[in-house]
Amino acid sequence: MSHTIVLDVDYFECEVMESHSEAVHTEHAMSYIVSGELVMEHGDKIIAGAGDVVVVPAGVPHRLVGGADLKIWWLGFCVSCLDINEEQPLMMPFQRVRLGAQPVISIPDNRRERLVTFINELKDELQAEGIESFEIMKSMLLLILKEIYRALPSDNQISGTIRESLTYQALSYIQLHCLEPISLKDVASALHKTPAHLTATVKKSTGYSVGQWLTKARLSEACKRLLHSPSSVEDIAVKIGWNDVTFFIRQFKKEFGVTPAAWRKKNANIHH
Repeated sequence: MSHTIVLDVDYFECEVMESHSEAVHTEHAMSYIVSGELVMEHGDKIIAGAGDVVVVPAGVPHRLVGGADLKIWWLGFCVSCLDINEEQPLMMPFQRVRLGAQPVISIPDNRRERLVTFINELKDELQAEGIESFEIMKSMLLLILKEIYRALPSDNQISGTIRESLTYQALSYIQLHCLEPISLKDVASALHKTPAHLTATVKKSTGYSVGQWLTKARLSEACKRLLHSPSSVEDIAVKIGWNDVTFFIRQFKKEFGVTPAAWRKKNANIHH
């Protein structure tokens, strides 16, 4: 996608899905396969079938290899715009994938109909225009994430391994401190690692450098403020750490494909 989205749902059917080049999206995404088979590359080649959910965090490279006889739901969302972050328990499926786990999660037979019901209701709510719609949509999304979270393997060591990893600690620190004037050196110092070791580890795990993650975190915060506050683009730029407004606009457009003002205008109707 050429711009970030706040929340979107789509359903499609496809007899033959052709391969695509490697892609990286600015939103978190999940696909629920009602029937058929989907083949994609996420490090290794993986195959997902009926009843499987494929989760892809924002910024994680992946490639569609192909598919056949597919009936599939797709859902994408901007975490910062919805005041969600990857440290929350329901985001564990995305945490695991970002740190190298396979992105396919099988939904139990007795929960599949309920998951589809939640997705359908979310799609219907996206068409509503009431002042309460935003909160309802977020609630429906959390119910969907709950179903995926509870379908994860029950091995608690997965959670511990992720939280103890250097990459997870670095990304958590960046998320908590991204509005401060920090750099790679500061993140490395906080984690008691050398900058060279930290940047190599994060780059290998995620495909992005520490500096790039800092930029992404600040731009995500910018999206949140564009959506939820009346502050001007200039004020937001300064508050997230960029005194050069022109540079901020350039970075925003590079990341999302549109200017901050255009992004705000496009997404304002979802919040109001």
